Amino acid sequence: MPFIELSTGIRMHYRDGGKDEPLVFIPGLAATLDTWNYQVLELHSQFRCICLDLRGHGDSDKPYSSYDYDEMCSDVNAFLLALDLHDVTLIGWSMGAGIGLKYVTEFNEDMRVTRLAMVGPATPRLLATDSEPFGLNAEMAQATLEGMRTALPETMAAFAGVNFHRDDMQATVNWFLSQWLKMPAYVGYNCFNTLLNEDLRNKLQDVNLPTLICHGRHDKVAPPGWSDYMASRIAECQLVWFENSGHALMVEEPDVLSKALKKFVRESTPY
Repeated sequence: MPFIELSTGIRMHYRDGGKDEPLVFIPGLAATLDTWNYQVLELHSQFRCICLDLRGHGDSDKPYSSYDYDEMCSDVNAFLLALDLHDVTLIGWSMGAGIGLKYVTEFNEDMRVTRLAMVGPATPRLLATDSEPFGLNAEMAQATLEGMRTALPETMAAFAGVNFHRDDMQATVNWFLSQWLKMPAYVGYNCFNTLLNEDLRNKLQDVNLPTLICHGRHDKVAPPGWSDYMASRIAECQLVWFENSGHALMVEEPDVLSKALKKFVRESTPY
């Protein structure tokens, strides 16, 4: 399995295979590059599929650092430069979608990324507001943050359970959880704190490339209302609903997601 030393000072674990246009897959909080197994299986014969473990996750380095979006976007930027990737479709799940949104609005000066796909996005904001009441409430947010600090396995086990709408996937729930528990408590605490503090609502008007949002109708982790909010504010945006998925649509409806990504890349023209 390949690793790469980045200019940001970490060794990042990644997987690279396939051909033609590069798809760069970013997992969410606690998740690893294996999140995207079914999409890689379906798409690698037509696209170059590159999956990475974020800092603190999977088999990448796990430094004591801030784990804010600026830091993680800097890693992604260093990764794209190190592999000299161009015409990239950046695909992020959950927190990874927030990293993608931050990246294309603040880090993409050289336009290496030409398309953005956000899957079950935990962005532009996780918390509810007075005008957007569909977000996470503050009491639950603080309880989850405290769980990250003092009871990581129990907190992640509960999180794994609410990721899924389908009730026939217990083995997959267990598999996801086994991957997520590679994340140390200090990483989970800082990443979740980032999710609570990041507010990218004012960045939506700055998205200057074709965008796809894929969201499960039954998502109990990332409120679907935020996807409606984003789709109405991003200039060139498609919103696709997944009728039999919760938060983990890449495994609950894997073929539907792979087809949506393929269609998006083939039919959208970069600016």
